[in-house]
Amino acid sequence: IYTISPFHAPEMELDIWKGEKKEDTQVELYKKTPNAPNHQFQIVYAGGVGGNPEKGDHEYFIIPVNSGLYVTAHVTTQLLPPKDSSIRWKLAHAGNVINHVDGKEQLNVRGGSKDERTKVITYQMATSPTLPPG
Repeated sequence: IYTISPFHAPEMELDIWKGEKKEDTQVELYKKTPNAPNHQFQIVYAGGVGGNPEKGDHEYFIIPVNSGLYVTAHVTTQLLPPKDSSIRWKLAHAGNVINHVDGKEQLNVRGGSKDERTKVITYQMATSPTLPPG
């Protein structure tokens, strides 16, 4: 079980507002609260698609513990069931980001805000992230 904090706001965590369990619930920022179930996520190995082995970097699902739904890569990061193709993520040490598997979007906080209830979004990357030397 993990919590996810933005690099620029380590005192905040991703939150499923009011512990909602319905599809299309928006992921937001909220002040760190020890053991808050709506701040807890499972990061689960996704494996291949359609029974085929995975190719390249590992892919993961990000699943809020309180709902069992999946964090998606829509412009407004929301929860959806497992049938949606936008639920697969790659974890990379590349500027402290979580990238969508298409390599073009990453989790981001709207406007770089540190305020409670700020929406977590996906943001188009200008270029592919690169690892620092060494």
